[in-house]
Amino acid sequence: MVFMVKAILLEVYQLLSSKKGNYHVSNGIIERIFTLRYGANIRERFTRIAISNLNVENGQPKNTIRTERRTTGLPNGSNPYGNRAVIVPLDKSNVLGFVRFNIWLEGRAAAKTPPSCRSYCIGCTTVKSKIAQDLGELYKRSQINKDRIIDRNLYKLICSKELMLMSYEKLKSKPGNMTQGIVPETLDGMSSEILDEIIESLKSEKFQFSPGRRISIPKSQGGNRPLTIAPPRDKLVQEGMRIILEAIWEALFLENSHGFRPNRGCHTALKQVSAQFQPITWVIEGDISKCFDSIDHQKLMFIIESKISDRKFTRLIWKSLKAGYFEFSIYSNNIVGTPQGSIISPILSNIFMNQLDVFVNELKNNFEMGEVPKRHSTSLRLQTMLTAARKKNNITEVKQLAKRIKNMPSTDFHDLGYRKLTYVRYADDWIIGIRGSLIETRKIMEQVREYLLRVGLNLSETKTRITNLNDSKVLFLGTEILRARKTTFHRNKLSNILRRNPRKLRLQAPINRIRTKLHVANLMKDNNSYPKYVWLSLEHRQILHMYNAVLRGYLNYYSFVHNYGRMAAFCVYTLKQSCAKLLAAKYSLGTMAKVYQKFGIDLGTTHVGEIGKNKEYTFYKTNYKIKIKFLTSAEPSIQSLFGSKSIANLDNLNCSICGSTYRVEMHHVRHLKDLNPKLDEIDKLMASRKGKQIPLCRSCHMVKHRTPSKETYLKQKRGYHYQSLKRKGKDLILFKEK
Repeated sequence: MVFMVKAILLEVYQLLSSKKGNYHVSNGIIERIFTLRYGANIRERFTRIAISNLNVENGQPKNTIRTERRTTGLPNGSNPYGNRAVIVPLDKSNVLGFVRFNIWLEGRAAAKTPPSCRSYCIGCTTVKSKIAQDLGELYKRSQINKDRIIDRNLYKLICSKELMLMSYEKLKSKPGNMTQGIVPETLDGMSSEILDEIIESLKSEKFQFSPGRRISIPKSQGGNRPLTIAPPRDKLVQEGMRIILEAIWEALFLENSHGFRPNRGCHTALKQVSAQFQPITWVIEGDISKCFDSIDHQKLMFIIESKISDRKFTRLIWKSLKAGYFEFSIYSNNIVGTPQGSIISPILSNIFMNQLDVFVNELKNNFEMGEVPKRHSTSLRLQTMLTAARKKNNITEVKQLAKRIKNMPSTDFHDLGYRKLTYVRYADDWIIGIRGSLIETRKIMEQVREYLLRVGLNLSETKTRITNLNDSKVLFLGTEILRARKTTFHRNKLSNILRRNPRKLRLQAPINRIRTKLHVANLMKDNNSYPKYVWLSLEHRQILHMYNAVLRGYLNYYSFVHNYGRMAAFCVYTLKQSCAKLLAAKYSLGTMAKVYQKFGIDLGTTHVGEIGKNKEYTFYKTNYKIKIKFLTSAEPSIQSLFGSKSIANLDNLNCSICGSTYRVEMHHVRHLKDLNPKLDEIDKLMASRKGKQIPLCRSCHMVKHRTPSKETYLKQKRGYHYQSLKRKGKDLILFKEK
């Protein structure tokens, strides 16, 4: 969860406030009586811990600590913030001989925290964020009663500065925040004042989403995919809407949905396929044609409004759908479709596609029959004959019958009393596995097609097909799903009888598909490795880093496949040869043999760091052993609700260069690689902090933007020289022509 704390050192204990949560006023009154009666003040009590009503602006950075002594728990009274006063450790000392008053002087006992405890600053007591509590209540409300209407004031949440800061924290480090939409605005220059302006426009309902910038991305199978780029500052509001919608609908989504959900992805979908598709014979490969562009706005809003009663919040969703886009300077506004590229589009599509999940789940309940399949009649008859032959001690007949049984399946795959249906969906791609007849499979596919037509969607005629797993392969999420072709046997250790293994389901990496992708990426040419000359200007260690990134991407994604060794060997062989050829061109060595002779089999190099330590860089060393490991997380919590990162703080900032507190805003960069510490002081500070943002006052920020970028500096290095300008004791690098 998100926590915010405020640490105050050595604060005087207030007399009329509570030391023990049960007694808010009594303790202070008694000590005041002691003071008036005996003419002496009770000694002042100091503590290192203070709890106050916290706003999001008071958030402090977190720290992972080891075992330490600290006050634990919250007060027991009705006010969870300690009555706005300090809470003292346990004190059992007598006061003026009145032993009966010892209980009034007891604070909460100090305890040792476990080593794995997450804490904020040494000695601070953590308090839940108000927005995290509200979102958690929404999630629990939907989880307990899924049919209950959410009647909370959600628009008040979206107007909360705390939620806006949470959205900013989520988006601030993503490269897309530096991509302009129609308006020339990015998250660069973000400040608390800008957030306040957005919130005020939301409160007055004057906020309007700007039209996006529409571009087209070519598809691998032909055609173009439209992508709408929204202004980055509109994305802050969209992210807040997404967090609220996710808190409500995450408890409503079924387990069969894996796309665009927290702690779910391609690996969780394929893991479900591996676990549940073992008895499946027929597979319906489904693909919805232009799913995102075909969602009807009216039907989508009907689903949302039937669950959420706050009409201010639903009107804000309607505004985001009607924002429109510009393409070639022409404004367009569709009545259907959620814009691809929008932050809120995935959750809206999942809300709409949840109808299909519920419908297929109803088909599953009506279709399935039986717990286990029957034994094959021929196999059962041969087993009876084998038992009789053993009783008669007829060795010849026993051998013949045992041989026939080994070559025959024991399960009846045509058992009409056993039927199964399994469904998995990732975004608009889905598959339905059926243990039944081909006629029943075609009937189910037609029922799904008719239902999609009723909600305004169409199945793709070219991508939707029925496949028999025993004969063909199914391609789902870039992975081939098929039945094992070879028959294997195992010998029972006790009876020493050789038994036939069932033909299990296999998940394989498509080698030909990977080869095609490497050709498109210019890492292969004519089925041979090819140097990627775009990286020729990079350093040796950077070239290794780029090739290792490509290799690790394939190895991590296909970590669960049964042909992992073959896939890894192909990728390592191809990419290492491409890297060797590129190094041969870079160092003018001519052949790969000379490259391996100079740099070794791992193409390694040594780089001297700033501290003077040598660091070795080599080509990624791969383990070819089959792992069958799905990279999934077992934690079912929602990341946006229970995230471990502290909320960003845009208030009370100081300029990192001059220390000014006037008009301080955040300077953003797209990538850390864009920084040049040798260029100016700001890049040096950002590189040392390894952060993409840094607070600057308006003056220093404008000076930074007048400074040429790294690319401009490298291009015009010969035509410029730089000089150092002293400004309030800090060095700024400016450029001036000779």
